[in-house]
Amino acid sequence: MYEERSAWNDYFSGTSQPQVINQQTTRQTPSNECVHVLNCLFQSVTATSNGGAVYCGTSVTYLLVESSSFFSCKTSANYGGAICFYNMDNGQSVLHTVCGNDCNSGTAHGQHIGIFLSNTALTKNYVNYSSFSRCLNEQRNEVLAIYYGKVCCPSLNVSMNRCNSYSAIWFYSYGDSNSVTCSLSYSSTVDNSAVSSTCIYFSSTGVKSEIKSCNILRNTQGNLGSYGTIYAYKNLVIEDSCILDNKATYIFYQVDSSYSITLSNCTVDSFSYSGRLTTRNTVTKSFILGLNHMSTHNCHSEYDSAGTLTAVPYTSTRSSSKRVSLCTCGMFHYQSKISDLFSLTYIFMITFIHSY
Repeated sequence: MYEERSAWNDYFSGTSQPQVINQQTTRQTPSNECVHVLNCLFQSVTATSNGGAVYCGTSVTYLLVESSSFFSCKTSANYGGAICFYNMDNGQSVLHTVCGNDCNSGTAHGQHIGIFLSNTALTKNYVNYSSFSRCLNEQRNEVLAIYYGKVCCPSLNVSMNRCNSYSAIWFYSYGDSNSVTCSLSYSSTVDNSAVSSTCIYFSSTGVKSEIKSCNILRNTQGNLGSYGTIYAYKNLVIEDSCILDNKATYIFYQVDSSYSITLSNCTVDSFSYSGRLTTRNTVTKSFILGLNHMSTHNCHSEYDSAGTLTAVPYTSTRSSSKRVSLCTCGMFHYQSKISDLFSLTYIFMITFIHSY
């Protein structure tokens, strides 16, 4: 019996038994309807087509990539130096405990990850408890390209990358005026640099997006007056987050004046904005979040200070038999079991618990 079935059912219950790609080190191009990439280490894998290490096309409907690392993987094609999944007909995707280091694509977008899925309210497009760092391709754009469906990204670490524009994440999500369809929570976006502009980009499709309990620190852009650190087309609510030491003329950039960016109970050192910015409660430079992230040998993360501010000590709870996933998109919340994360001896110790 497929022993990782419980982990698969956490996300894709009711589907057929997946093709399991386990402990592989060479480029994978699976074609089954259901695919589970598990406990793999891809190092210095290169390709001339999309997806340097893993590529899934329209024959794949459900993809789970779990407990796997991608080091110095590259493609000379458009998308995904590490992973590309392109199924805009009916694709759904979950990345969980993925480590990416020094991956890039040759052209276009998604230096580490390019995910392009069906744009419906029921489409899962999740990236959970994962770390992506040290992409240093100044000719290309964002580290993560997350396109369409309901986007949920809890406990991400996207740090120390340098791109042309959008130095961290480009979000597209399903447009629903009644609910949040794109959520970034308990995450750190730190020390990223754009040759041109912008760190985090929320596109025109998602009507309601949110940033909750995140640290956004020391991100820079070469063209200070172009766009801003956080760029949004539609409504964006930023709550309980720390936004400090970022270098841009506008930290908050709202394109469409009929929508707004709303700050609530945040630590900021600048209210500079273009478009509309609304503040709720007292917004002062008074705290920084103590966040724990997935941490491996190549995805190290300690981002709990900015200037003279340090985080209030937090108590982390580690368990190799539990996984807690929190998504506010559509009020989706669950706690589930997971088996031992790594069976490969050459994948290093992993820790991941957010401060709540």
